[in-house]
Amino acid sequence: SGAVLSQQDPDLRRYPASLTKLMTLYLTFKAVRTGQVTLDQVMPVSAHAASMEPSKLGLRAGSHLTVEQGVLALVTKSANDAACALGEFLGGGDETRFAAMMTREAGRLGMYDTVFRNASGLPNPE
Repeated sequence: SGAVLSQQDPDLRRYPASLTKLMTLYLTFKAVRTGQVTLDQVMPVSAHAASMEPSKLGLRAGSHLTVEQGVLALVTKSANDAACALGEFLGGGDETRFAAMMTREAGRLGMYDTVFRNASGLPNPE
């Protein structure tokens, strides 16, 4: 119905944290559903993705993982390196481009004040 059932400081600015990983998964599943990617598709791990802070899998730059492995790493370990690799892959090699895609999708879903800066939810000064 759109009615608010409960709220506490609804306009307080916060880092989106795990909400970011949910949006990363949401856009990944949307890409799978529309045929843009497949779960068995292999994606590269960049030096940037490998450098993410814990929690992470410990992926090495130059290695690869499948989209499915990336999804599983997000849902079981909240792995920031896997989130970044997925974001770069879905963003055409650019995590910042993927973050902009996430922000647009959030707006489409009615989350008008939500802005994403990366695929993992790690703090960003912006």
